[in-house]
Amino acid sequence: MASACVLIFLLAAFFHQGDCVLKLATNFGDHMVLQRAPQQAVLWGTADTEGDTITAKITGQGSQGTPTTAKVSHGKWKLELPAQTGKGPFTVDVSSSDGHVMLHDVLFGDVWLCSGQSNMYFGFSSVINATAELHHALQFPDIRFTRAKRVQSATPQDTMAFDIPWTGPNSRYIGSSSAVCWLFAEYLHEKLKYPIGLVESSWGGTPVEAWSPPQVFTACAHHNKRGPGAHGVLYNAMIHPLLSTTLYGALWYQGEANSGHPELYGCEISNMVKQWRTQFHQQSLQQTSNSFPFGYVQLAGNAHNSMVGGFPGERWAQTANYGYNPNPAMPKTFMAVAMDLPDFNSPRGTIHPRYKQDVAQRLVLGALNVAYGQKDVVFQGPFPSAFMEGQHTLEIQYDHGHAKLTVRNNKGFEVCCSVSNMTHCDDRHDAWVAALLTKHQTSLVTLGTSRCGTRHVVGVRYEWRTSPCDFKQCSLYDSASGLPAPPYISHDLKPNQGPEIIG
Repeated sequence: MASACVLIFLLAAFFHQGDCVLKLATNFGDHMVLQRAPQQAVLWGTADTEGDTITAKITGQGSQGTPTTAKVSHGKWKLELPAQTGKGPFTVDVSSSDGHVMLHDVLFGDVWLCSGQSNMYFGFSSVINATAELHHALQFPDIRFTRAKRVQSATPQDTMAFDIPWTGPNSRYIGSSSAVCWLFAEYLHEKLKYPIGLVESSWGGTPVEAWSPPQVFTACAHHNKRGPGAHGVLYNAMIHPLLSTTLYGALWYQGEANSGHPELYGCEISNMVKQWRTQFHQQSLQQTSNSFPFGYVQLAGNAHNSMVGGFPGERWAQTANYGYNPNPAMPKTFMAVAMDLPDFNSPRGTIHPRYKQDVAQRLVLGALNVAYGQKDVVFQGPFPSAFMEGQHTLEIQYDHGHAKLTVRNNKGFEVCCSVSNMTHCDDRHDAWVAALLTKHQTSLVTLGTSRCGTRHVVGVRYEWRTSPCDFKQCSLYDSASGLPAPPYISHDLKPNQGPEIIG
């Protein structure tokens, strides 16, 4: 009996030793895209043997660099692969005394994170002209994507699940992938000619607080919530496990859920961007830039009515109250204006417009200029640079006199009328009245302000409505690019003095 027990013990010890395994994090898989040079892609995972050496090497025609190593510490390991300029496909081989794992059909390109709420989650199969778009998407095998499973957590997690594994375009998954995310990659790939990797992590109806780490709430005091809107629950579960990833940039489509509190949102979004940059930079062994490009979509039109509502203030807050990007509070960011892209007949409700192609095209213009340094690419519509008040008129100069304006209608402007010309425009006591556009020149528009009567014009705002216009029919556009002038407000109008444009 004793000898049988010894045999059982030895067998158990043998099989327990056999359980020692080397694992890659769930973020990695065959067919994925890793970040190309000059950055180095980071790999990480777990292993059982403390202090063991992990070795990773890239094989395939055109692979560059020698094998790299890391030590297992507290059951975890992390290493940087050699920077790769070739696209592949390559095989990545990771080995240790605990085992051996391989990644097949790996491409090297630029990796973008796509996050936010339902308009980011909005499936590709629901866009305008979906059948043709889906067929066209199959022609881009160098675009690969994966999607995080929707999970929340009260504490930061190191691992995560994915409901779409790393894959190229195929009929099984492409229709449910993020339309904005995919189309952005498609249009960008046509310009860059090298692989694009997309990591989708979004959840409909969620506020910015859910995607933010604790440092944001320290900077922006806010009462905590419960459920999917609770502080940090999606950051913990759907961003934190990604932090070691070497990223090129991020896209963000969110804000509808916060439209009732624009002042707070302005603080939160700028601090969330700052903290994401810091955390990705630190956790990726400094391979992800601490100023990585961050692009986002300004809120589109919604309900088909003339209400001011919460969206105008939220659009302004999305820019940290500057009206344009990049700006001092949000450097190296770019914005797609979408207020002129409503979809009042969307089968998924007006909050979910189907015109994601236009959104993605505008994002790509911003990416080419801000993220890729192509400064000749125009990515912003005309913006006010000076104001000149006359007798019952207000003249607005755009882009320091360099704009070339197209005027599609004479509506959209309002002025704030006050009994005193020394006061800041106060919505509680002063009145906003329509100011029709009476004439325009190349970079100037003139508004009629006679509706103020004997009161003084102390403020001006533009397209300050939840749904300010029909599809691509707001008042002002850039003649060459066709980009709309963004919404704008000034509560303290100083003649002949306008904002500084930051390119």
